[in-house]
Amino acid sequence: MRAQSTAYGNQTVRADTIVQVKWERQSSQYLTLVVTGGDEVHHQVRPYGSSAQPLTEKDGTALADGLLSAMAKTSALPGTHVLVLHDTGLQWCRAAMDGAGEELAP
Repeated sequence: MRAQSTAYGNQTVRADTIVQVKWERQSSQYLTLVVTGGDEVHHQVRPYGSSAQPLTEKDGTALADGLLSAMAKTSALPGTHVLVLHDTGLQWCRAAMDGAGEELAP
């Protein structure tokens, strides 16, 4: 998955290292990915300075659940893929690691 954040930088996180995905009301513009070893990676779901409303609890939970579902479905596909957040901010897209095209995750 490609984690993007103005505050924390951009990085690729391997799905097999993610042990927990959580969204917390007090930091509603981020999903927190807990990886093997207990480190946390923060993925910004609302751009810094965005006029978009912070995620509601329902949307934040759905986004975290949707990431887990997209990871599980993508793992069954041949090849290497990356998951990125769609422009809407509420749905995940899948792209081949070696390609530029993106499509909505299954």
